[in-house]
Amino acid sequence: MSASSSLFNYTPPVRKEEVAEPTFVTVVSLRTDSHRIQGKKYWLATKLDNDQFELLLLNDNWVPTGDPTIIGDGEFAAYYTLELDYYQQHVRPAMEKQDGRLKRGEAHREQGELYSAEMEYSEALEVDEKNVRATFGLGMTYLAKGDLERAQEVFAKVLQLKTAFAIEHKHMFNDFGISMRKNGMFREALQYYNRGVDLDSTDENLFFNIARTYYEAGDWENCFRYLTMCLEKNRGVREAQKFCHYLIKKTEEDESMLREMAGGENGDTLRSDILNLLRKMQIAAGVELDDAIEKTHKIRDRMIALKEEDMQFKEVEKDLYKLDDDF
Repeated sequence: MSASSSLFNYTPPVRKEEVAEPTFVTVVSLRTDSHRIQGKKYWLATKLDNDQFELLLLNDNWVPTGDPTIIGDGEFAAYYTLELDYYQQHVRPAMEKQDGRLKRGEAHREQGELYSAEMEYSEALEVDEKNVRATFGLGMTYLAKGDLERAQEVFAKVLQLKTAFAIEHKHMFNDFGISMRKNGMFREALQYYNRGVDLDSTDENLFFNIARTYYEAGDWENCFRYLTMCLEKNRGVREAQKFCHYLIKKTEEDESMLREMAGGENGDTLRSDILNLLRKMQIAAGVELDDAIEKTHKIRDRMIALKEEDMQFKEVEKDLYKLDDDF
């Protein structure tokens, strides 16, 4: 199956998580460093709703970066001191400029202005090399430009960013996965989708996208498996139902597909496992049990008939080779 095959002009939506506004944000430093002028470290401190604080180290550009540290309010009060003017004078302006770069990059990319988008994302990464939005955006830009080698480099970098694996970034993994699938990068797309599943295993759209990727990669077994999982999580996904009925119709008409499905490590053994997946997928899509069983039996009988035809052909072919030897 070619990478360019297209079943639906449809991209499942991804529910973006709402992030609550923090109740208290400031900058702090260690009390033991209060006398220092050079080499002093600062953190952006955000009050959480469970008597804890999240600390993000500020880099030399006054932008928070890296992995967060969570501490209790007792430790916060004992070891850290507030830097009240530092936030307003340095950090807030720097963060606003960084947000502007990211928004401009996203706007340029959505409008197809890829070189401008690349410049904005690259500038954002110069300010903070671990910025998740800029990294994802740059990777998406490279994919849109068809620069798969550089997209691969960004792909590897994202997987090393611990801060990328947060629920609010789930839609980024989904978007990157879609772009990779469209570029025929099936293995990488599946890695991204599965990272998204790790963040939210209840999102049926991720399972739909995984099924579609396996479909385009020609992996029928996993296509059936993940489409069933999508429908089991939400039977109301109409595109998943359409996909299921399309696959059943294809199995009834496409002999090459049936031959692939019947294959396996033991060519003489019929794939009962994949037939069971076919039946489960139909039921998940709302097909009545008796109808699903009947359709599956017809597909099984056709698979058996094709295997018998192939065996007979091989016997005839063997006899022809034997005839050649006799002459």
